[in-house]
Amino acid sequence: MRSKYSGHVGMFMTTEKPPVAANARSAYYVALDGLRALAVIMVFFQHYGAGRAFVFGWGWTGVDIFFVLSGFLITGILYDSQHRPHRYRDFYIRRTLRIFPLYYAVWIAILLLTPVAQWQWSWRWALWPMYVGNYARFLFLHIPGNPYRFDWITFGPVVNAWFGGPMHLYIGHFWSLCVEEQFYLIWPFVVYQVRRRETLMKICIGVIFVLPLVRWLLSVVLPAPLLHMELFYRSLPTRIDALLIGGLIALCLRGPEQVLVRRIRRPLLAVSAALFVGLYLVSIKLLRLPLEGSASNWIGILGFTLIDAFAAALILECIHPGSLLGRIMSFKPLRALGIVSYGFYVYHDLLHDFYSYFANRYFPKHAYPVTLFVAFSCTVILSTISYRVLERPMLRLKDRFTGQVHTAPRV
Repeated sequence: MRSKYSGHVGMFMTTEKPPVAANARSAYYVALDGLRALAVIMVFFQHYGAGRAFVFGWGWTGVDIFFVLSGFLITGILYDSQHRPHRYRDFYIRRTLRIFPLYYAVWIAILLLTPVAQWQWSWRWALWPMYVGNYARFLFLHIPGNPYRFDWITFGPVVNAWFGGPMHLYIGHFWSLCVEEQFYLIWPFVVYQVRRRETLMKICIGVIFVLPLVRWLLSVVLPAPLLHMELFYRSLPTRIDALLIGGLIALCLRGPEQVLVRRIRRPLLAVSAALFVGLYLVSIKLLRLPLEGSASNWIGILGFTLIDAFAAALILECIHPGSLLGRIMSFKPLRALGIVSYGFYVYHDLLHDFYSYFANRYFPKHAYPVTLFVAFSCTVILSTISYRVLERPMLRLKDRFTGQVHTAPRV
């Protein structure tokens, strides 16, 4: 039996087929749908509640879960298909049919709305459709103005006057899609050219251990404004270890190392969490370093690695047969959100100003909870419609034109 992975392989992979038995060679990891839902919920509360509660301020770590999951799944697909005659064609056709339709549909809609919205365009906005928008805020620091202005598109005077203030379309969260797309352009060539599993594992391990040192060196030589604007967090060269941590466990599960990997999943959860808490206490309480979320230097240097190791352990625990976490993440409502998580991620922050305006205009005494409710509900509705009308037809089309499937290792 074959299990066709019909979604965005990596951050938002979904399936349209029921899961097969957990011990089957091609078992579909049901719990990973729930893990995607958890990650996208974390990101949602980061954008809508970081200033309201301390725990919401850590919602950005949901992106790390996505990155590690991407590396895990994409490496598995590439390794399993490396001897297929049309491996490059199959891989890129499937990724194109999954990722591009929704992403570019949003950009086409933005373009068509220009006469009404009167967007304040510049040629630099083209960086986002080219999947390099994650570098936009860093490339033009020499230009006067708010460096964060490339994370949103400002409406024209007519719309702003109607709403009584400046309104924006938020696109800054697309940065993680850019990072993933850049990874997709590089990693297939490495896997297909190197081929040997042991060599690929050495590459992953080497990058994982070297990158914290690279980030430390960069923290010394780079200007402070670049670091404060989350350069480490948003750039593929400084985040590729997150993707390769996922890739490493995928490769381990395809060899004799799988026994060891299964055994260390819970110790890895505990040790990575304990080390991060220790790093936090030393940095904040002892060294009095500032806590600036994902822009904190101490998080960027060592914290990312520990967070990504924790995410890898979460994945291993989710896919382990009979695990409690796996059963929790297989809860149907979570899985339902996980299936549409790509659209949820794309849409969730776009209309942030409009949800806030509605809540403050009509429910001023309860504006914040109403904003959360309206934003979450509308995003679920939009992403569900998007999945059924746009994404699912593309999923069927990609399975028709290519034969590449993901065969999961036995665990």
